[in-house]
Parts: sequence; C-alpha cells; structure tokens
Amino acid sequence: MRLIHLTDPHLSSLEGRRFWNLRGKRRSGYLSWYRNRRHVHLPAILDHLTAAIEAEQADQILLTGDLVHIGLESEIIEAAEWLQQLGSPEKVTLIPGNHDNYAGDSLAAMNQHWAAYLPQPAEDETADDYTAGYPVVREFDDVRIIGLNSACTTRIFSARGQLGMGQLARLESRLTSGQADQKFQCLLIHHPPFPKMTKRRKALLDGRRLKNLLTDLPPQLVLYGHLHRDREDIFGHTHIYGTASASSAAGASYRVFDIEASESGWNCDMRLMRLPAGSKPSADLVITARSSWSAPS
Repeated sequence: MRLIHLTDPHLSSLEGRRFWNLRGKRRSGYLSWYRNRRHVHLPAILDHLTAAIEAEQADQILLTGDLVHIGLESEIIEAAEWLQQLGSPEKVTLIPGNHDNYAGDSLAAMNQHWAAYLPQPAEDETADDYTAGYPVVREFDDVRIIGLNSACTTRIFSARGQLGMGQLARLESRLTSGQADQKFQCLLIHHPPFPKMTKRRKALLDGRRLKNLLTDLPPQLVLYGHLHRDREDIFGHTHIYGTASASSAAGASYRVFDIEASESGWNCDMRLMRLPAGSKPSADLVITARSSWSAPS
C-alpha cells in the first residue's frame, strides 16, 4: 500500500482583507501573513507538488492540517475547492491544524464546507466540540489509519494543541483493537506528538500523556506537521516523521511510504520528495532522504 504525507499547505489568500475589519487573534495572524507568510507559501509551489503527488498514484493521501491562515469562512471555502482537486474524500484522510480551527467560528465553517472530508460527531457528542468524531479510523486491508484532532482554539500568540482526556481514552481503545487484529497502524496528528519536540508555545499540552500511551500501545508510524520542517525520530518500534510545508519556498516537501506485508510484520520504505530551497516552483523534486525498515506485527 502506498501512503503519501503532506501538510501545512497554507493555500488560502488574504488579499482584499483589511486589518481593521478583523478582530482579536485574527489581527496578529493577518500581520504574520502580510509580513511573512504570503512571501513563503506560494500557490505555484503547491500546484507543482499537487501534480507530483497525483503522479505517485497513492492509495491514500494523508493531510495533517493548516490548509488556511486565520480560519475565515472564505478561506475554508477556498480550501474546499483545492481538496476536491487533491482527491476524493475516500482517498484523502484530513485532520485539521491550529490555523484551520483558528477562532470561535472556524469549526462550524469547517464542518460545513469540509463535511465530506471530516468525521461526523457521534450521537452523544456535540458539534461545537472540536474532538467530536475523533479519533477517525480508516481500514485498508491490514493497514489502519488513525487521525487525531489536536487543533483547539488558543489565545493570541499561542499555537499549542490539546487532545483531551476523552479523545485519548478513545485512542487507547482504537490502538488496542488494532494490535489485537495485528494491523499496521499509522497515527496522524497536527502537532509534534511528544514533549520537547518544539517550543512550549507550539507544543501539545498533553504530549506526555500521549507519549505514555504510545509507549504501551506503539503504532508502527506517526506523522505530523506544524513545524514546517522535515524531521525523523525513532521511538522503540515506532517511526515518527514531521514533514515541511507543501507550499514553502524554503523547501516544500512530501513523503511517500510503501508498506508491504511480510511473514513477521511489514516491510516499509520511505522517501522524502523535496523542492530545493530557492529553486523555481516548476523545478524537479528530488529525493533527499530514504529509509527502509521492518515493522513487527
């Protein structure tokens, strides 16, 4: 099975928006976009990577959030159009990032315009709970994709995430059943999963609880975004990968994972496809990292 991980496309534009028409945290987010992000996250680069991803013929595209900048409904509508180009809801597994659920009205807009790509709340869950419907689980033969939602709304100048005790309890149940069925389990989360992987203001509030859980019930693969850089960590039998922004002029990238069942578990191959920093948006992507390993069942 072929999986592709991309993250943090920040594809929306705030052209035509005015600072004085925004409120609260969105003002600082707009300034960040105006002074920096609009020069870094380029539509031409994202278009180039999207075409390259289509040519990879993946079985599942794993998208770990931050499609927009400040969570406006107009941005979320713009992102919905791109999602349809990227792939059908059956082919794309999406979890939100902190820039998607940026303000109090962002969640309702996501649930409306990204409805086909997001889980629906259970009967005992409320639509205004960002963790409702999570973890989302998708089954593909011997491979199980588990998507977490760490994208809580935060105060100004904070980009922290939180899973919450309810979502962690549900995750424990999902991981336990996956191990009992001897599945290859791939966990998706927007924020870096463990403590000390980033600065405090960008970290996962319950990262220590998640680390303890994954120590007891380790998945084979964990994928995240948020930091806009490529990183590889190995924690026991779990391989953990962060991937750079899919639209970044500083080196946009995506990862390809080929997973095949073996007598003792799975054989895994990873390659990192990267657009060299400073190159033209149409330049060839190159393999800048590759690794292969055997994952026990």
